[in-house]
Amino acid sequence: MIEHHFEGHEPSLGHPCADLLHEVSLKTAQLVAQWQAIGFCHGVLNTDNMSILGLTLDYGPFQFMDGFDPHHICNHSDHSGRYAYDKQPQIAYWNLF
Repeated sequence: MIEHHFEGHEPSLGHPCADLLHEVSLKTAQLVAQWQAIGFCHGVLNTDNMSILGLTLDYGPFQFMDGFDPHHICNHSDHSGRYAYDKQPQIAYWNLF
């Protein structure tokens, strides 16, 4: 993974696996920040829908908010709000953990 997808990356933490986790965490944080900047909601942001490349898969259900609502839930089966707009950073963190 490191050799094929992070070639040329300068190690910063002194251990290849720690560096990989750091890079994947940064890429994931940037992705979620970009989503939130444009009001995108990923309706099922669980671990099997995230990639080690800092991407997500299986976007359905998803939605762009028409008006800002930090508690917006785009998945109608998400009754607890686990994947609500304002919870996306915490869910991404949990998935990385």
